[in-house]
Amino acid sequence: MKLLTVIVTFLLLSGTLCAQRSASLLKKVTALYAEALDCSQQGNATKSAALLKELVKIDPTYFMAYFALADLSHEAGDSEMEIGYLRQGLALSGDAYPAAYKFLAEGLFKNGIYAEALAAMGKFVKLKSTISPADQLLLESCRFSVQAQLHPLPFQPLNLGDSINTAAEEYWPSLNAAANELVFTRLETKSSAGKNLQHPQEDFYISRRDSVGWHKAVAIGPPVNTAENEGAQTLSADGKWLIFTGCGRSDGVGSCDLYISINRNGNWSMPVNMGEPVNSGAWESQPSISADGETLFFVSSRIGGKGKMDIWKACKTGISEDGFPLFGAVSNLAELNTAGNDLSPFLHADGKTIFYASDGKPGLGGSDLFTATLEGNHFKDPVNLGYPLNTHKNEEGLIVELSGERAWFSSDRNSERGKDLFHFVLPDSLRPAPVSYLKGVVKDAKTGLNIQAGIVLSDLTTGGVVRTISPAENEGEFLVCLPSGINYGLTISRKGYLFASENISLLDGFTQTRPK
Repeated sequence: MKLLTVIVTFLLLSGTLCAQRSASLLKKVTALYAEALDCSQQGNATKSAALLKELVKIDPTYFMAYFALADLSHEAGDSEMEIGYLRQGLALSGDAYPAAYKFLAEGLFKNGIYAEALAAMGKFVKLKSTISPADQLLLESCRFSVQAQLHPLPFQPLNLGDSINTAAEEYWPSLNAAANELVFTRLETKSSAGKNLQHPQEDFYISRRDSVGWHKAVAIGPPVNTAENEGAQTLSADGKWLIFTGCGRSDGVGSCDLYISINRNGNWSMPVNMGEPVNSGAWESQPSISADGETLFFVSSRIGGKGKMDIWKACKTGISEDGFPLFGAVSNLAELNTAGNDLSPFLHADGKTIFYASDGKPGLGGSDLFTATLEGNHFKDPVNLGYPLNTHKNEEGLIVELSGERAWFSSDRNSERGKDLFHFVLPDSLRPAPVSYLKGVVKDAKTGLNIQAGIVLSDLTTGGVVRTISPAENEGEFLVCLPSGINYGLTISRKGYLFASENISLLDGFTQTRPK
């Protein structure tokens, strides 16, 4: 608590205060101040505030009382009052209490008042011989925010409308490759009869888009949706895998685990805990499966990270007999993670551009959205997405369509509606390379029925395998994403059938309106 600092500071400044007051006045205000601090220590903030307000009526120059009132306002979550009291105290104290400049900078920064926050932080730094890493981050964030507001990016988010958004909260959008199937999390706080639920309920909803637009979202239903909460999901490019977060379940490995359900013949399977090493005794959430299905990114608080919440990844090692993907050892994305919280990873289908959120790098406050590009085996030089994509509030959960043109996210920018889903056109400077996709069906020529087959997509120039789909993980239908600039070879095989092959050249790119 800041009040501990206030108490110590008061003791250090008591000599100065004594010299400025008569003995009788000093005795009275000192007693009031001590009683107010004692009440605060005992958890009686209301009485403490009343005593401090009585004190400043008697002696309006007693600046430590304003700092104590600021601290009580901070504890109560009233940032406007906190800022006001800090300003009053600093107007009286000058440089006698340097920490107050930092507290003021924190409050201003939290509310997006960046220029004044930078000025306050500048004064704090000048009065200190050394500052902590956290103070340095705040200083750099103030500087960054002032410049970001001077150079805003084009940003016009569009609400997805009443087919998807409701009076409840909608968040965590996830799309298939064709961007015509949207799965998201909805937090219901009221029953169908309009009564408040004792326990708010998170469930998955799905909406599909055709030439008319997005159809009204419907609950995915059991066995995925349950009486417990489900959230923070990712949808595979072909729309067949749904990986999500479940907490406090009987089959759990840790507090929150990752689960997977597979869509077969239009029906979602019973979710399965993904087990170790993906899950641990810690907290796992916010999964994101790569477009080729080979890499799973997620967030975890497990031991071995760099900060509070870190981004990790695991590579697919195979497919189980019942068609569930298997993932091997996890590794920490150390080049992205910080001492803070690093969240909501999303790798674009180009396989090179990652979007994520962090509060451990200079930004505009809360968690900001960042992007980084894969070079070799590591992501390089994370870039803040700037203002007004980022604000003094928390931004996270951004996803980007295959075209690279449009991004999706949730926001509570309309406070009366709570969180809604939006999309917007990405500025050219932030767009990943566009990606096409190939969708195919494998049939028996005589019966016309779908058959499971082995599918291999390769790079004909290098001879390397780009994607392998085993018979166990398809029902005769498949979808593969195709980054441009590659000459692809597609082969389809099954025992007892003739071998089939196809050449797909994207060396010269493709038109986004006509994917393969």
